[in-house]
Amino acid sequence: MSTDLNFARKLSDEDRQKQLLALQSTSPDDSKYKKAALTPYLSDEAEWNACALVQLKLLETRKEFGQAAEENVREVELAMDKIDPLNMALIEAAPPEQGGTRHDQLAVIEEIGRHVSPETKALLHPGTTSYDILDTARAYLLRNAWSKVIRPAVAESLEKLCDISERSMNLLQVGRTHLQDTSPITFGGMIANYAARFAERTERADDSFSRLKGKVSGIVGTGASVAMVVGPEKQQEFEQIVLKKLKLEPDYTASQIVQKETLADVGHSLTTLMYVLRDFANDIRMMYSSAIGEVTSRTNAARLGGSSADATKNNPIGWENMRGKAVVVQSGMPILYDMIVTDFQRDLSGSVEARYQPRAMMVQTYEAFQRLNKSLDQLSINEETLAANLEPVRKNPSEAMVAILRGSRFQHPNIGNAHDFVKHIGKRSKKEKRPLLDIAQEYKTFNEIIGTLPEYQKEILNGKLENYIGNSIQRAEHNRSYAQGIAKTTLPF
Repeated sequence: MSTDLNFARKLSDEDRQKQLLALQSTSPDDSKYKKAALTPYLSDEAEWNACALVQLKLLETRKEFGQAAEENVREVELAMDKIDPLNMALIEAAPPEQGGTRHDQLAVIEEIGRHVSPETKALLHPGTTSYDILDTARAYLLRNAWSKVIRPAVAESLEKLCDISERSMNLLQVGRTHLQDTSPITFGGMIANYAARFAERTERADDSFSRLKGKVSGIVGTGASVAMVVGPEKQQEFEQIVLKKLKLEPDYTASQIVQKETLADVGHSLTTLMYVLRDFANDIRMMYSSAIGEVTSRTNAARLGGSSADATKNNPIGWENMRGKAVVVQSGMPILYDMIVTDFQRDLSGSVEARYQPRAMMVQTYEAFQRLNKSLDQLSINEETLAANLEPVRKNPSEAMVAILRGSRFQHPNIGNAHDFVKHIGKRSKKEKRPLLDIAQEYKTFNEIIGTLPEYQKEILNGKLENYIGNSIQRAEHNRSYAQGIAKTTLPF
């Protein structure tokens, strides 16, 4: 039975047009990773709307200062449902002889002006410069994108990691350092460690986004132009009230622009969050490999065909994509660092750069954690393989033997201290393919010590590595509790 693969024909005319436009985009954020949930915050449309919102808040505050009437504010409030971001963009782009502004914020005012009286239009933009509006609007949008869309996706990951950790806490897994097998860890403990690392980075991101600021201080940041409108003694209070309506603090170091160190902090927090994801995704990817095989994806295992050449390969597709996204997010940092620098009070280089970052970094962070959530839902632990991979360490608990013998102040008269002794018998163990303990018991000095050991240590040397996990359960519980607390945190913005 043939399958109709003409999916394009099944689309409505509107959906077809939208998807064609996405394919024609030069940005993969639009053509491949378009995320509708972020459109109200990280799109050009969102930016136009937010600039209009800032103008409304300025007018509301003028009314509170006795400089505008309620009817003026009401006009703009009603206009907010009518203004067209597309028309703002067209007004900005049109030549002056056709009424175009060739200026974004003047275009915002003209578009609002189409829906309000000339008297109300004249009250807009009170002594402010374009970057009073734009930098404030962007801070407002970036914070909301984090708190309302991206952070909930990260919090969902934290919850899922904690759930997996709790369910797998008693599963022993071979520990690996330098890609070599060594003493055991618990699978659930490993997951809890990552949950806590994600949580700590999330907390840092919360702090970074909370520090984004706005400004209503005029063309060079002195507040003089705003003071000419609202009164010489009222500018600072006016600025504070306007920004409070948007849950922002003023940047008192602002020149014509809000200073950009805080954006670099936002970018750094996202980059380090993504690099923890890169570390986690790579660990899972290697555990997924044919050589280790301790985890798999239920979906991928069922469908196979992850390779166009080998029809039976079960590729760790999602984990490799997540791993690759970290460096994509990191690539935005040079732009954010360069935005810190401006010629005196402002130049246009930062204006160009701000169109790209941290917006793109945030889109890719969100996409990565959405992918993580889907992958965690499908993560399957191969308990038999976990046990099989640990078996060689059970037979040769060399690191545990060193620690136990050191605790007993072991010293062989000819071979030396505990480390030297275990290294010596370890070579024999590998050469003769015999368990480590069997060879150790051929030495009188060792047998004299082993008789004095507590029972649980004897069991460890006999391969009961369940006794050799230290306080990892308590550590994991601490990490899980911390991660769950961060996941449930409600942000004040």
